[in-house]
Amino acid sequence: MRRLWRDHSLSIVLFVAGAVMIAGAFQLEPGQWFDLWLGLGCGTWTVVMFYGFAGFLRERNKPEDPV
Repeated sequence: MRRLWRDHSLSIVLFVAGAVMIAGAFQLEPGQWFDLWLGLGCGTWTVVMFYGFAGFLRERNKPEDPV
């Protein structure tokens, strides 16, 4: 659990913040404020997806194989 938090704390915080923004948006009437909070929430989830994929796509240095 500690390693998960150390490696992905920003992603976890952004995911929760996005969920709160989206849930709050659905409490509002459709209009400008609804669009703002829904857009911010979906934007944070997009950043979380990029951070998640960045872990899989990161280049790792490997020592050269001895010949």
